[in-house]
Amino acid sequence: MRVAVLPNRVQAAGIPIDARISLFEPPEGAAVGSVGTQVIRETLRTLGRTPSPKAWDFAALAMAVIAADRHINRATVSEDGWTRQIHLTVAVTDADHWASLRDHIQGMLRFLTGDVWTLAFVPDGVHPAPPRHAVGRRPETCVSLLSGGLDSLIGAIDLNAVDHLPMFVSNRVKGDCSKQNAFAAAVGAEYRILSLNHNARTNVPNPEISQRPRSLAFLSFGVLAATTLDTYQAGATIDLYVPENGFISLNVPLTPLRMGSLSTRTTHPRFMAAMQDLLQALGLRVRLVNPYRHKTKGEMMVECADQALLTRLAPESMSCGRSGRINRHCGKCLPCLVRRAAFLRHTGTLSGDRTTPAYKNPDPPGAFTHPAFSRYDDVMQCLAAIDMMDRLSARRWIGSAITASKVPDPEPFRDVAARGLVEIKDFLREAGLV
Repeated sequence: MRVAVLPNRVQAAGIPIDARISLFEPPEGAAVGSVGTQVIRETLRTLGRTPSPKAWDFAALAMAVIAADRHINRATVSEDGWTRQIHLTVAVTDADHWASLRDHIQGMLRFLTGDVWTLAFVPDGVHPAPPRHAVGRRPETCVSLLSGGLDSLIGAIDLNAVDHLPMFVSNRVKGDCSKQNAFAAAVGAEYRILSLNHNARTNVPNPEISQRPRSLAFLSFGVLAATTLDTYQAGATIDLYVPENGFISLNVPLTPLRMGSLSTRTTHPRFMAAMQDLLQALGLRVRLVNPYRHKTKGEMMVECADQALLTRLAPESMSCGRSGRINRHCGKCLPCLVRRAAFLRHTGTLSGDRTTPAYKNPDPPGAFTHPAFSRYDDVMQCLAAIDMMDRLSARRWIGSAITASKVPDPEPFRDVAARGLVEIKDFLREAGLV
């Protein structure tokens, strides 16, 4: 499938494509969709400055990948029901430089989405002019992603406790905006938050819903913000904090039948390292930092710098992998199980988890009693992983998912994967399943 994601003014003559999608603006002419339609306006309005050309190019790549992913349904084009072959053309301001990095980016995207990507870069990309009324100062010292989830909430609280002055960046998602704004306000940053959304739209009847690359948008928004800060423009490197517990980041398959690409890999250490190499090759002085890469979610809660603030706000955070469809925690997906285990670690009791609204499926024993038991597949797979760890070892369960060839210094990552599974085991024991 050949997709071109271009500004409307860029001609597609001579480019073999099956679909054209408009970049950063509503669709015109033969375009079958659009992506990032409000990103330019909201970025300039909120930041009061325009980011660097390479930051806009990086955002264009992220938008293009997300748009192509959404447009091409895996079930209709892939022989195995998952792997697609996608030829993507993107407009950037420096096509030659991006072309020199093609192989590296294609490998990153293959790891992220499980697809085979072929990239082409054309000139005349977007670099918006500065806003008419530019701000005088942008004094923030770093950037931190703030999703409305529990991990990024802890990241915000911890940064605030050590007197950082972060610019918070949110990926605006239905149901999460109020949480994101409330969490920023709770740490005194209600006027230091950039809230954007990729807003990908396509007119195909059955768009892809797996959204493996969705967090690329989040990272690109963070890079946009970082390049507008005073310290960046003075030549310094800006830390971009990506708060995520190590257990979820590693995405160790619970069983041999669970494909790793069924879960997002955006904060996997291998992907983070590849992304850092890309930013460096682009000359973007942005350093990706995940301070919790060796911590479980429970450990993050226990060690949070402001326990009173965490206790007040944590129940309102969102962790569910299915929340976009039900607007609450399902209670049975892997992210929900990790969350519930973390609350148990933090409070010592199942009743200590006061998540609001309550979990849709609050009772894990339903894995054995629910008439549609297959809907509890993550509970079942956690039990299978725990059984393998108990009978053989954590190392046997982890297997080849964490090796020196995939992750530098793998032992701390193996340790956090094992501790994370133990937290889930403790929760399932309290629930009567172990």
